[in-house]
Amino acid sequence: MKTFDDEQVKGPFRRFRHIHEFNQDSGGTTMVDRIEFAAPFGLIGRLVEKLVLAGYLRRLIEARNRYLAGDLS
Repeated sequence: MKTFDDEQVKGPFRRFRHIHEFNQDSGGTTMVDRIEFAAPFGLIGRLVEKLVLAGYLRRLIEARNRYLAGDLS
């Protein structure tokens, strides 16, 4: 497995890390994205994470992956 990650040093999130994993399999390479994040603003931020940010980030990564899959095919 090969990996690299992007980590926010300064920005809107209290913490943000995007891990990219590449795994060799029989059909080629499988890419897995993991995102670890925490919103600022304490309890309100945690509510926003659950109600808005988690779904938004999931959809954003899924759309990016569909785009990449189209480019690579």
